[in-house]
Amino acid sequence: MSGYLRTIKTTAVQAVEQSFQVRYPEPDPEGGIQDVFVSVEYPVEEAQYPAIWVDYEGSELRTVGIAYTEQDAQGNVYARWRFAGHVVFTLVALSSNERDMIFDQLVSMTAFAAQSEFPSVFRQVVEAAPLVASVWSFDTVEERAPAQAPGTPWGTMDIIYERGMALQVIGEFVTDPNTAQLVNLSEIQVIATPAGYPDQESIIDITA
Repeated sequence: MSGYLRTIKTTAVQAVEQSFQVRYPEPDPEGGIQDVFVSVEYPVEEAQYPAIWVDYEGSELRTVGIAYTEQDAQGNVYARWRFAGHVVFTLVALSSNERDMIFDQLVSMTAFAAQSEFPSVFRQVVEAAPLVASVWSFDTVEERAPAQAPGTPWGTMDIIYERGMALQVIGEFVTDPNTAQLVNLSEIQVIATPAGYPDQESIIDITA
């Protein structure tokens, strides 16, 4: 079953995976470029470090109007929802320098890249999601306090270093009341029919 929460989080994961690699400075013993583990689950294996853990903190979820429904050309009824919240990226690493380097590059890839006239890969992926239409605020990055503590999920006393950042996101999605599934936004034209005001001539193309 495709829900809006999982869709938002997995879309963010895909956007990071397709656009982000750690570029280590030349003096660094690791050298070169390294992939970062990205997941909606907290990394619990040493091989998954460094990592970016993606989560979502919702602040609003509501229908677009009172008793508001939409119909497609075949008369199928759909409900439209609006949401708002923050997508949170928690960076975890085994050194503070690596954690901070990933943080800097993640900010550059999202917020800084959004100022360019050419959309970044991250922005292109999140804005092209088929099930959820969203608008991200790249002008403000909400930073989360860094943290470090000894003890790893695999049982050693190594220190895990964390730092988080959050981006505000608002958007809409459409559900089928019969199946509770999200509807692919690119496949439907809808006729807006709020209660008490059926308008069979006003067709809204939500793909425009």
